[in-house]
Amino acid sequence: MTDHGNALSQDSARFQPVGNKPKPASDPSSRLTSSATKSVAVLPVIANAPVAGNSMLATVLGAGMSVGFYGLLIGAMKFGPTQSFTGPLERYFLGHPVAVAATILFCFAAAILITKTMGVMAESGHLDRIRDSDLLPADVGQSSSPAEAWMDENDAGHVARNWLSELASLPETTRDSHLVIRLREVLTRQSQRGSKNLADDLRELAGRDADGAHDSLGLVRIIVWAIPMLGFLGTVIGITQTLGGLDFSSGTAAVDNLKSGLYVAFDTTAMGLVLSVVAIFLQFPVERSEQRMLAAVDARVGNLVSSTLPSDEASDNQTVLIAELCRGVQAAVAESLSNQATLWRSTIDSAQSQWQDVHEKNNATIADAFELTLAPALLKHAGAVADSSVIASDRLADQCGRWERSIESAQALLDQSVRQSSEQINSQTKLLNETLDDVCETLSTQQQTLAGHYASINQTHEAIGRLTEATVSLQHQMANPNNEANEAMADAMRILARAVDTLTTRMATDASSAKTTPTRRAA
Repeated sequence: MTDHGNALSQDSARFQPVGNKPKPASDPSSRLTSSATKSVAVLPVIANAPVAGNSMLATVLGAGMSVGFYGLLIGAMKFGPTQSFTGPLERYFLGHPVAVAATILFCFAAAILITKTMGVMAESGHLDRIRDSDLLPADVGQSSSPAEAWMDENDAGHVARNWLSELASLPETTRDSHLVIRLREVLTRQSQRGSKNLADDLRELAGRDADGAHDSLGLVRIIVWAIPMLGFLGTVIGITQTLGGLDFSSGTAAVDNLKSGLYVAFDTTAMGLVLSVVAIFLQFPVERSEQRMLAAVDARVGNLVSSTLPSDEASDNQTVLIAELCRGVQAAVAESLSNQATLWRSTIDSAQSQWQDVHEKNNATIADAFELTLAPALLKHAGAVADSSVIASDRLADQCGRWERSIESAQALLDQSVRQSSEQINSQTKLLNETLDDVCETLSTQQQTLAGHYASINQTHEAIGRLTEATVSLQHQMANPNNEANEAMADAMRILARAVDTLTTRMATDASSAKTTPTRRAA
């Protein structure tokens, strides 16, 4: 077991059950507990510790990181603008096959740490979201019978089994969290043997999870150890190849070849050391975060079970033992009374159902008697009612026929009246139209006559005006008599004569028009 597991084991020893009711061995309610234990199925203990991370995802991610890194590097080497910056990368990551192998191992280690970090973050999120009130049993202390209440206060296995059944109803995401899995394991063990070994169970599960978390990073530790070894191996291979191909006959070229070979050899060692140091620094915070998460799980599980499960340890105080024995007897008596009440209730219900059956049978018998007695009379009465209904139907049909014929004759008279009224209305309408035409024609004639009168009046007015002028001129001439005045006088007389003739003619025309109009109206 690791140091973290030992520390968690020491801390978990502090979580003792806080139940204040010890259970004596001679408790009379042990029969209730044993029967409840037989009736409840116990979940199997989960042997494998839950480990944060996903090995399949880490493998796929490591392969993708390796392929992506070397794909980008080779693409950058072939791309013109970035060729000047890829020289050091090509030297350290593509200078030797051992360097390529070390880089691929580092990618897999980084992928494992990334998936580990994701798993730890997910579990930490579950710890923050899940409240203690969501995990505690809801019916502790609320039992319906005294025996159940006594078992809730004294039987840790009974409480653990009920608690497990409530945890099974949680949502799937909550059940799959590390906290709920640990709590289910502890309760499974407690449901089998009580709370005497609660501290040992907490220490064992804490140590197991700590060992599982430590073992989950075993491949990363192997990779951290293997990367420098690969670097040293690349150095040895590079030096061996350089010395094997050394030819001193070429002089300066041999020295240059020796230096380039040593560069490649020592570059693999340098890159291996750098990658291993980076992997170690990446591993440390991931491991510490998982340890903190496991410590939080240990603390919460210890607090939950120690504050809920009753204690099974016997007390040294005889008074307490006797009090517990009395309480057990009281609970057994109360349970017996409850069973008797239930039995009496079932007996009364059975008697009531029997009385109900007898009552229903009597009702059926009475109904049959009524049916045998009243059926013939009812049938005879039904026949008479049917005959009366037939007669009434026939009478109603005859009456409806008479009503129908009366309605048809009334409809014929109504149609004839409508036709006569229509003919009279048409004749009156025609006569009215002719009268309206005559009136319109008369109005048109009168309008023309009025227009002629208006023109005659205008002409008369003009003639009177000329007559007035002639009279004035005549008076002026009479005041100054001479030949010219005589001529003017003659002209004025002629004008006056014409005006009088015109006025006479117009008056005669108006009189004839006035006589013609009454004649037309009379026609």
